[in-house]
Amino acid sequence: MFEAVLECIKSYDKIIIHRHSRPDGDAMGSQIGMKNIITENFPEKTVYTVGDPAGYLSFLPDSEMDNISDTEYSGALAILLDFASPALVSDNRYTFAEKTLRIDHHLYVETFTDIEVVDSSFESCCGMVTAFAVESGLRINQKAGLALYTGMLTDSGRFRYDSTSSRTFLLAAELIKTGFDTNELYR
Repeated sequence: MFEAVLECIKSYDKIIIHRHSRPDGDAMGSQIGMKNIITENFPEKTVYTVGDPAGYLSFLPDSEMDNISDTEYSGALAILLDFASPALVSDNRYTFAEKTLRIDHHLYVETFTDIEVVDSSFESCCGMVTAFAVESGLRINQKAGLALYTGMLTDSGRFRYDSTSSRTFLLAAELIKTGFDTNELYR
């Protein structure tokens, strides 16, 4: 399912990651997680995160958004995470990018990017980003692990919602292996 995602990432030297406005744990976690997965595995790439401020999620490392000019989109890949409608995007300049890619776990509403990876069987977009990394054999560093686990935690209601599955726990276990402090996160 994630082959096109990996090929896009490999094909672009500049990647700009978007998420929905007024971010929750899943939006912020998937954005920070994806950034750290890319920079960990492809250190030669330039990766930006854009959008409105992190708010209550500013405790996450790398939660401060990049302030970039419109010209940065020239020749770039824009990755859009955790939203089903373009009306929800925090920074609509994704349309300036050379190629657009969306990863989302919400019910499919409409196509608005060049490549769409939408699977509502996942409890969170963070679960999808984690599955992408695991299935692609990519390293997940501690910053990515914490961010992605935070999103899985919030969108699964601390693993209590019906969307939580055995896959959720297997992917969460992969994130815990990165070594962040779960006790600190829960506090």
